[in-house]
Amino acid sequence: MNKLSKEKREKLILVSVVLVAILGGRYIFVLSAQKDKLYMLETQILSTKDKLGKADRLVKSSDAIELSLVKIRQQLDEREKDMAPGGQYYYWFLKLLEEFRKTEGLESSFVVDISQPELGEIGILPKFPYRAATFTIHVNGRFQEIGRFLADFENSFPYFRVLNMQLSPEGAPAFAGAQAFNAATAASDQKVSMQFKVVTLIKPTTTT
Repeated sequence: MNKLSKEKREKLILVSVVLVAILGGRYIFVLSAQKDKLYMLETQILSTKDKLGKADRLVKSSDAIELSLVKIRQQLDEREKDMAPGGQYYYWFLKLLEEFRKTEGLESSFVVDISQPELGEIGILPKFPYRAATFTIHVNGRFQEIGRFLADFENSFPYFRVLNMQLSPEGAPAFAGAQAFNAATAASDQKVSMQFKVVTLIKPTTTT
């Protein structure tokens, strides 16, 4: 077999080097792509396992969640008993206040007037399911009687809010401020007049 010339040997070496480089590059590229693909698959597998684990825990705790929802629903129903029923605001509040007056042992003349309710939005949270009914009440009685009445009223109905209390001596032309308050409290036996507002939530037709 004839020996290759120097020029042919150099060309053969060059071709071999290029071929090895090409094969090496392809190997490295394919290997790198495979590694990236394997890493993505491993990440997806871990994520899927985590989701499956959470779903499994939710399924196992479904009975406890259902029981918790039932208890919350019962608590909400209990609290909604103190809310104004839809469409019966005035009669409902008039009856409630009259029964409370009797429980307190106060005279029928104690409650002078109850206004028709002012209805409005609460605006506490977006899509809040409750509206509010605001009643203005005018009472006459001794200062201590009124004070006890308000304290017992707020304790008996913790979801009511008593606002804008204005006090004046009985028979005064208007509900005044601090001066009338001081004059009324100077003599505990003197009858006074008080006007205040009571805000209560309205029970929605349906709650979710």
